Amino acid sequence: MADLSTKYMGLDLRNPIIVGSSGLTESIEKVEACAKAGAGAVVLKSIFEEQILHDVGKLARASDVSYWHSEAADYINEYGREHAVDAYVRLMREAKERVSIPVIASIHCVSAGGWTDFAKRAEDVGVDALELNVYVTPADRRRNARDNEQLYVDIVKAVKRAASIPVALKVGPYFSSIPEMATDLGYAGVDALVLFNRFHRFDFDIEKLKMIPGDLLSTPDEVTLPLRWVSLISGDVGYDIAATTGIHDGAGVVKQLLAGARAVQICSVLYRRGVEHIGTILGEVEEWMKRHTFTSIEDFRGKLCQEASDDPALYERVQFMKASLGKL
Repeated sequence: MADLSTKYMGLDLRNPIIVGSSGLTESIEKVEACAKAGAGAVVLKSIFEEQILHDVGKLARASDVSYWHSEAADYINEYGREHAVDAYVRLMREAKERVSIPVIASIHCVSAGGWTDFAKRAEDVGVDALELNVYVTPADRRRNARDNEQLYVDIVKAVKRAASIPVALKVGPYFSSIPEMATDLGYAGVDALVLFNRFHRFDFDIEKLKMIPGDLLSTPDEVTLPLRWVSLISGDVGYDIAATTGIHDGAGVVKQLLAGARAVQICSVLYRRGVEHIGTILGEVEEWMKRHTFTSIEDFRGKLCQEASDDPALYERVQFMKASLGKL
C-alpha cells in the first residue's frame, strides 16, 4: 500500500485531499460524509466577516454590506443575520467531536477589524486551523496596488496576534507580484497559502441585455493556473502551499504534488460526482505511485517545482516559441 499521508500546517493528514469550503461542508452530516468518503481534512463552509460583526454589534448599518463581499448581502438575507456566529461555533464544535480528521474553519474577510476576536473563539472551540478567504476587488482607482495588497498582510498579522492555531490564506491570482506577496505573507506569519480562489463569474445575455451568472463549477483545464504558481513559489517560501481549482482526478492531484503542494482542495468534482468520488481519486493516485515505484508522497513531492529544475526559465515562459508550435 502506498503511503498517502502528508503534513499540512503541521497537521497530520491521512491523504492530501481536503474538501474545500462549500456547501459540501455546511452541516455536521455533510462533514461526516466527507470524512467517511476518505477526505484527509475538511474546510468548513465560510462564515462572512459581516455576519461576525453584525453578531457582536459592530456592523453599523445593513447597507454597509454592499461595500464588502458582493455575495454577503444575499447570504445574510437567506440564512439570517441573527445567531450566525453561535451556529458556526456549534458546527465547529460538533465537527471536532464527531470526525477524526482535521477540521479547518473558514472566514470570508476583507478587513483587519474587530472580528479577529472570532479567531480566538475558533481556537477555543478546538478547530485545528483557520483559513482566511480574502479578496479585495482592485477596482478603486484611488487605491494603488500596494494599498490593496497590504490589507492581506494586515489581516494575517491581526489574526496571528489573536490566536495561535495555524492560519492559511486563500487568495486569487490578481497581484502585481505573486512571489513578492508570498514573501510578505511569510513575514506576516502565515502558515499556508491556498492557490487559487475561484471567484464567481458572470456573463452577458446578449438577447435579454442583462448580466447572468457564469459557470459556477470549475473544469479540469483550470488546473494549469495554480500549477504554474505552485511550481514557481513552493520551493522558495518557508510555509506550506495547498493547490485548488481545476483538480478533478488523480492526475490533477499528482500534478500539484509534483509542483510542490502539500495538499489539494477539491470541490466542483464532488458536486458533480458525489463525495464518494474521493475514493476514486485516491485510488488513481495510488495506482500512479505504484507505476512509478513511489512508496510515499514525499518520494516525489516537489520533483517538478522550479527550484528543482535544471531549466528554471521554462517555468516563467508564457509565450509560444516557434519550436513549440511544430506544424500547427
